[in-house]
Amino acid sequence: MSAADQDQIVVRSASHRRIARVAAVQTLYQAEIVHKPLAGAATEMRKHYLGQNVDGMSLVADKNFYGSIIQAIEDNGERLIQLLQNALDNRRLERMELILQAILVAGAAELLAIGEAPPKVTISEYVDIADDFFGQPEASLVNAALDRIAHLVRPDEF
Repeated sequence: MSAADQDQIVVRSASHRRIARVAAVQTLYQAEIVHKPLAGAATEMRKHYLGQNVDGMSLVADKNFYGSIIQAIEDNGERLIQLLQNALDNRRLERMELILQAILVAGAAELLAIGEAPPKVTISEYVDIADDFFGQPEASLVNAALDRIAHLVRPDEF
């Protein structure tokens, strides 16, 4: 099986929630790159990408879940940054690559404000997303930071 075939299998088997998480990360990244408010970038994501086939990949996402992540980010922006900065020890969030920042912010928002999935599941999802984009060092960083936040904001679930 070729690498392209394997990529198609991974994409086809991705859950609607996983696609919503990746879309939220992409929306954060897009908003930052083009200096657009998050709500505007989210509107574009919903209109042009979610539910579409893009480059042979189906982007059928749980749109309500996607909206919940975006709303959690908008409602808790400053708190998310503070939580992340504390969880990152001596590393500065603003000095990290934008996509890594977006993964951390979306994961922290879901842990803080949504709580539909157990913290370990949420953390695992964002670790996998980080691993898909970067590889193990960044995935480990996402794991450590989100685990610290989860223990702080949802301590009864551990």
